[in-house]
Amino acid sequence: VSANRFGNACFSVLQPGTVLPGSYGPTNTRVRCHLGLKVPPGCELVVGGEPQCWSGGYCLLVDDSFLHTMSHTGSPEGGPRVIFIVDLWHPNVAGAERQALDYIFAPGR
Repeated sequence: VSANRFGNACFSVLQPGTVLPGSYGPTNTRVRCHLGLKVPPGCELVVGGEPQCWSGGYCLLVDDSFLHTMSHTGSPEGGPRVIFIVDLWHPNVAGAERQALDYIFAPGR
């Protein structure tokens, strides 16, 4: 069994007053799992024109290859929005395709 070398994991912190312009993820071979750790009022994620809801303690799956924007218009007293992000394989990517992508993007290539 080979490891998924094509994924990432990170914490994302969005300070109050922050508005991130629309962007696209680099590929549709992944789905991003957002685990809400701290989600104060006024935080918004819009993916492909559809508003999504972060909630503390819950996961939200996002295909970030669609245009997406993020904002935190809450008060400074509410503090930052904090989520943990883990990249997962998109369920429509077959095993052979995963192996090929692991090979192509292996460290040192």
